[in-house]
Amino acid sequence: MQYAVSDIHGCYDKYIQLLRRLGLKDSDTLYVLGDMIDRGPDGLKILRDISMRPNVVPFLGNHEYAALTCLPWLMEELTEENTEPDVLLWRLQSTQGWISDGGETTIAEFRRLSTEAQQDVLDILEDLTVYEEVKAGGREFVLVHAGLDRFSPDKPLDDYQLDELILSRPEPGETYFPHKYLVCGHTPTPYYTGARPEDARIYRRDRLISIDCGCASGGPLGCLCRDTRAALYV
Repeated sequence: MQYAVSDIHGCYDKYIQLLRRLGLKDSDTLYVLGDMIDRGPDGLKILRDISMRPNVVPFLGNHEYAALTCLPWLMEELTEENTEPDVLLWRLQSTQGWISDGGETTIAEFRRLSTEAQQDVLDILEDLTVYEEVKAGGREFVLVHAGLDRFSPDKPLDDYQLDELILSRPEPGETYFPHKYLVCGHTPTPYYTGARPEDARIYRRDRLISIDCGCASGGPLGCLCRDTRAALYV
């Protein structure tokens, strides 16, 4: 069986509950569509756990991209080059932007790690998947963190810029592939439905399936089984 989940955002207990509910077999695959870190306290713990599971595939989300940009600076020694005013200003603005979006918990967690463990985290972030095309249950799926901005049905996935894959926000009624399902996270589903956070559910319209139910903001952690298209919540 193939499953997809997204935007765990440091909620380790919900992540473990989901794994227990799924009871993954060696033949199963769980795709985690980015934003494993930030907001909740245990994002790097989740990231490192996922990296040790051969049948769990982690994706790059905008929060991992921010971490990959900013975390190496915490390991650098100060030099004339990296303390130039323009460099410092750019780094400060980038880090402040990340902190304002929940990065403070990840920075704190990173600082508690040994230097070796910190480098392991950076190596994991470097290797994250950006998109996948898969088949399950006789259907075809495109998996990506946020969506496909500036979409064209004739545009190869390799031609999309990174920001088009990790920062886009599909609008209700937007049409994608005629014969494939687009599965993504990033946008909490109450954006589409108007539901209260605790009532959030996976959103489906035409061939768009949005699975971020806002688990770090009072919603459940939603998981999609692509073989059956059934949903599971913890």
